[in-house]
Amino acid sequence: MLVAAGDRQAFSLAYKLTYTRLYYLAKRFVNEEAARDIVAETYARLWKQPKSFDNMGHMAGYLSSMTRNACIDLLKRENRDKALQEDLHYLSDSTTDEQDEIRAALYKMVLDEIEKLSPLVKSIFKLSYLEGKSNAEICAILGLKDKTVRNKKAEALKAIRIGLGRFSFLLGILKNFSGF
Repeated sequence: MLVAAGDRQAFSLAYKLTYTRLYYLAKRFVNEEAARDIVAETYARLWKQPKSFDNMGHMAGYLSSMTRNACIDLLKRENRDKALQEDLHYLSDSTTDEQDEIRAALYKMVLDEIEKLSPLVKSIFKLSYLEGKSNAEICAILGLKDKTVRNKKAEALKAIRIGLGRFSFLLGILKNFSGF
């Protein structure tokens, strides 16, 4: 099809022939406004990254898949955001004692994850985040290159976030504690 060649008329024809189908497909998953946005983004992606299709049916199937996947991604983001909002709402509604207990439990979870790190990564993490040492100071203490220190810090943060799973977003709360 000529859509792959950037032909505006072919793109316009494809739009006219598939828009309604894509819109109603998206509307089955999301609200009207989101459906319009998703379908528009689908066409924008097709225009920016044209593909070669054997026929109109093949292109319609491809666009349907893109639209459906975009709807699913939006729903996943909304559900994740809703869960985070609920967690934050719970924290903000808690009394000071409950908040302190939650912070202490989270702090313990982080410390447990730190202990799971390899010895070198753990040392670098503790020097940086618990003792407040700069990368240059850590390099001097451990005899490492700056790039190694940066990579190991990133490795530690990633491992801790993975270990904390759903609660990793709460790491920001710990910045209020000394040492984090």
